Amino acid sequence: MNERVCVIMPTFNNAQTLMKVIRDVNRYVADIIVVDDGSTDATAQLLADCTLPITVITLPHNAGKGRALCKGFEEARRQGFDYAITIDSDGQHYASDIPKFIAAIRRYTGYLIVGNRFDPSLFNETTGRNMNAESRFANKFSNFWFRLQTGIRLDDTQTGFRAYPLRQLRWLNGITSRYEAELELLVFAAWHNVGIRSIPVQVYYPPQSERVSHFRSYYDFARISVLNTVLCGIALVYAWPKRLIRTVLTMGMLLLLFIVMLFVQLALFIFFNSHRVTEHQRLRYHSYIQKVSRWLLKHVPGVTTRVLNESGEDFLRPAVIISNHQSHLDLLCIMMLTPRLVIMTKRWVWRNPLYGLAIRYAEYLPVTHDFDTNERLLRRLSERGYSIMIFPEGTRSADLDVHRFSQGAFYLAQKFALDIVPVVLHGTGVVLNKRAKHITPGEITVEIKPRIHITGSEYGSTPMEIAKTFRRKYIEWTQNE
Repeated sequence: MNERVCVIMPTFNNAQTLMKVIRDVNRYVADIIVVDDGSTDATAQLLADCTLPITVITLPHNAGKGRALCKGFEEARRQGFDYAITIDSDGQHYASDIPKFIAAIRRYTGYLIVGNRFDPSLFNETTGRNMNAESRFANKFSNFWFRLQTGIRLDDTQTGFRAYPLRQLRWLNGITSRYEAELELLVFAAWHNVGIRSIPVQVYYPPQSERVSHFRSYYDFARISVLNTVLCGIALVYAWPKRLIRTVLTMGMLLLLFIVMLFVQLALFIFFNSHRVTEHQRLRYHSYIQKVSRWLLKHVPGVTTRVLNESGEDFLRPAVIISNHQSHLDLLCIMMLTPRLVIMTKRWVWRNPLYGLAIRYAEYLPVTHDFDTNERLLRRLSERGYSIMIFPEGTRSADLDVHRFSQGAFYLAQKFALDIVPVVLHGTGVVLNKRAKHITPGEITVEIKPRIHITGSEYGSTPMEIAKTFRRKYIEWTQNE
């Protein structure tokens, strides 16, 4: 959420455009690392005369873009940065797109963010006309091999405009030194379960007569072909078997979980139907749910979870808890916060054969119940000291945007004179997206905001007005920090 971001700019004989690119980038990011890859033009003097606070790394001879990037990554790590945005020094990329990368970094924590020059919303006829045929073919060629090697489709695997999660780059020693290194970085990231996200970016191709290009058609195509042959061989003996094993293990774990939950639900059925359950026993059952939720989140492979609770919220006073909704993991994140909690769920959750009985005994209620019945039951639960949790969006957001809030949670808060406790979830939709078939390693942050009294005109006078106000707040909390 508070990632430190720098910009790495490898350069080789781009003296005509270098300083303009540096000045443009400085408007958006103050920390710039320029790697001079053995330039023989005026680059060294321009960097020496630069008055902006940049870090300069000078290589004694032209070692290649791959080596220059790795040197930049090493320096960025040394300075304690979490992310490095890479941008070419030839003026091809627009520094004004950097805020898009920063927004994507905060939304897709731990992902490698790739600029897409060919997005239909930005790629125009002039750009296409000025892009040479070799570059177009190289990109399509690279896209094909990348999909074959990783199973992931990307429209632009050759762009140098990217944002790298530095803590995830554990394979730099295996990167080659030249032009093809950027493809390797993508492939190795995919093989190490680093999420990859594409965002549209602008691109400028000057007319052929004005362009400085270091792409050597036959030589670089030959190197890329050899590299892809090697990568396909590695994929055959490592990446694809690894994916198959992960799929089999996931299915096995799900089967084991299903069997365990059958016995758990049988035990719950016997316990809750063998005698009159006391309030103390009911609360202990909720405490077990809290502990199990914490344990499960702690043992998700490759995932770390942290809770931010600066206001010291203890949930001893009943409230209406709301949260953004991105993933099945959201429920675990909420249930681990307090035992004094009931959640409004969808009917399919209430009837789920894996855990439906368990949540019924926890007195969770389906939103499809008769409204008056739900209101009466929720009032009783509130009077018994339980907070009511509702996802105002109603369904998981696959694109991680905050969608329209329904007014139910805010109606109940007004009706029962309860505070609102907003919980902001970061990273759950990245770790287990609605559209994903497996978990992606990453970090989940559960941020508990201070209680809010919704009386007064600040948040609105009607449930609908209050819902709109809180949606705006969630957009600010999740996307514009």
